[in-house]
Amino acid sequence: MEKYELKEWLEPPENTTKQWFQQRGRVFEHILNQMLSNEEMNPRTSMRPNGEEIDGSFAIGNNFFLIEAKWHASPIPASSLYSFKGKVDGKLIGTIGVFFSMSDYSKDAVDALLSGKELNLILFGRTDLLLIDSGKISMREAITVKLRYAADYGQPYYPLDTYFSKTTSEQSKASGNNWIVLVESEQDVRIIETLFERFNFEAQLKVVPAGGQLAMSSLAEYLTKYSSMDVAAILTPMHGPDIQDEQEKQLREIGIDLVVLRHNLEGWLESYVSAQEYNTLSMLTNRNGKMARRFARFANLEKLLDNTPAFNQLICKLGATIHRQ
Repeated sequence: MEKYELKEWLEPPENTTKQWFQQRGRVFEHILNQMLSNEEMNPRTSMRPNGEEIDGSFAIGNNFFLIEAKWHASPIPASSLYSFKGKVDGKLIGTIGVFFSMSDYSKDAVDALLSGKELNLILFGRTDLLLIDSGKISMREAITVKLRYAADYGQPYYPLDTYFSKTTSEQSKASGNNWIVLVESEQDVRIIETLFERFNFEAQLKVVPAGGQLAMSSLAEYLTKYSSMDVAAILTPMHGPDIQDEQEKQLREIGIDLVVLRHNLEGWLESYVSAQEYNTLSMLTNRNGKMARRFARFANLEKLLDNTPAFNQLICKLGATIHRQ
């Protein structure tokens, strides 16, 4: 049987057809099935109980899990998580749903799950799956880690990147300047990483998605408790001043470095792009955060730092200077 790897399917070739994306979806399901089979989790694929379509199931001991697997062009919306949760709700009590998404999740998707009465889903994103595919962590261990976090903190999403931050090298510990910067979504990770590419850093840092705005305080608390790294978070406006105030309060009480923006990342960065650059960039497509990443490449960093004191303070703590080309 041919062995596939996720990394081989990350970028579509030139002049890609619809059939290529359909094949990628089938390959993704095959890879997941192989991952589960290799670790003796007894996977079953593509079931239709009572006409209801389910991508599959697997077992760990006497615990049973339903599978949803997606690889779309855009992040998975809240409606897809609600739909899958409805399928899990109708099964045996104690059944857990596992959503595998190579498209990651929209910023509000994970937060939407938190408004429900019962949490019975755990979520895997693109980076999580690539870590498993590369052999850095087993599927069984990844599921255990995510289940424990969901049980302890009531959160369906735990980025496996942070699991590795719990243990740092002796050299990293000695340097005393190692940071995790939390942002709200995987799209935000790519935006902030693009911005950070324009700085030279003394600190060792990793940008990590919390999975949503409401998920940020739980992950920050976990990291300050179990990681040896310093933690910062970048928070954008939330729906409703009361929710915003409560989230800011929780994050400040945890004791992390907090950057609160009054616009989303794209709006914040756009404010520091010249009119000439903006007119050029606005002619291009804006899909999956591409415009925000372009603004991150061309924003006037001096003005941005002058007008965003909390971000400027964080940059100073990270020992960063503007990279001059």
